[in-house]
Amino acid sequence: MRSLDSRWAHAKLASVFTGWRIVLVTSLTHFVSVGFIFYAYGAFFKALEADFGGSRLGVSIGLTVMQLVTGIFAPFLGRALDRGSIRNIMALGAVLMGAGFLLISQVSELWHFHFILGTILAVGAAMLGGLSGSTLVANWFIRRRGIALGIATMGISASGLVMAPVATQLIASYGWRLTFVLFAGVTLVVVLPIVWLTIVDRPEDLGLEPDGSEGVRDCAGSLEPLEPTLPLAPGGQIIDHAASFNWSARHTFRDANFWIISIAVALNFCAMGAILTHIIPHATDLGISSEAAAYVLSCMAGMGVIGKLLFGWLTDHGDKRVGFWLASGLQALGVGLVLKASGYSSLLVASAFFGLGMGGLIPLWGALIGAAFGRFAFGRVMGLMSPCMLPIQMLGVPFAGYVFDRRGSYDLAFETFIALYLIAIGVLGFLRLPAAEPGVV
Repeated sequence: MRSLDSRWAHAKLASVFTGWRIVLVTSLTHFVSVGFIFYAYGAFFKALEADFGGSRLGVSIGLTVMQLVTGIFAPFLGRALDRGSIRNIMALGAVLMGAGFLLISQVSELWHFHFILGTILAVGAAMLGGLSGSTLVANWFIRRRGIALGIATMGISASGLVMAPVATQLIASYGWRLTFVLFAGVTLVVVLPIVWLTIVDRPEDLGLEPDGSEGVRDCAGSLEPLEPTLPLAPGGQIIDHAASFNWSARHTFRDANFWIISIAVALNFCAMGAILTHIIPHATDLGISSEAAAYVLSCMAGMGVIGKLLFGWLTDHGDKRVGFWLASGLQALGVGLVLKASGYSSLLVASAFFGLGMGGLIPLWGALIGAAFGRFAFGRVMGLMSPCMLPIQMLGVPFAGYVFDRRGSYDLAFETFIALYLIAIGVLGFLRLPAAEPGVV
């Protein structure tokens, strides 16, 4: 009995250790896949304007192209993540991102930049982070999924805290082309080996269970390690939930929760993406230096770290809908304060409120999907949501650029984004989650 207890404790410890190691590696992949492109984009804005000319709309359109391609690609990626090797997919994503950064450093026309950003880099970033990382963490955690997703996506906020000022300094010192070469080096030399050597797709691959639950048990009087604890059919065969919970596209599209989550999250992403992209140009328009403006974005990201932990904990211990309402409300408050800000200090205060709410969005999105559809369909459902969210999500960045080009300020755009957050709060009020997560036995 003592031997069994010892081995049980060892397996449980191994599952916990491996699961949290996966979370830390996923945090790194989120840092690179989001930070090197999305958070750094604002720092490249005026350098690209200077080299290629064009308007704010013309420069910002690259992110819209990237969102469009990512959304179209997501359903295929989600299905592959649920059925294939997540490690192989993430490793290939790192290779594509590294190659994309090297190619983009050599472009001679702005449309070349947008083309590479919207193809190689868009696909590579989706495979390395985002959907892949969230699916991976959802596989490893159920009861602690909220806080696990919060820690994993801290890499996104950490990249915002670091990448805006770092990219600004690198561009000032070495130029934007060499900065992209440096991004390629980090992706290929550091991130790729870590992904390949450490990622394990599912706890069942090691004979373990999510959340560090029981990994071994006595079977027929022996002390052999068990197969993963899945329910047994009458004949004694293990039921494969990945196959039995086959959320087809038709079945998913008929579920009201799918559309409620998609619309509410898309409205948030629409506004959030535009604020993150245009906050540095907006700050410089107020007379703030480029270096100081970068720290406004860093403040948002820094508060996002706190938001991810806070809302990750709330999703595990409270009503996920209330967490979403709070996160959306804080972002709306932050945008309202940005509208009123006239100097550096007031803009920092506004960015703090916005960042706190922003930080909770991605872990809340993952937690809502997991609660509504279960971990065995997580990748497919999140992948199907992405193209459905595109018509709303992709409009924010170019809309803000268009408003500025026509009016000389972002005021109308920011007022519109406040309205979007309030609509998102109302939409999520219709969400009805099942009493137990599908697939949990």
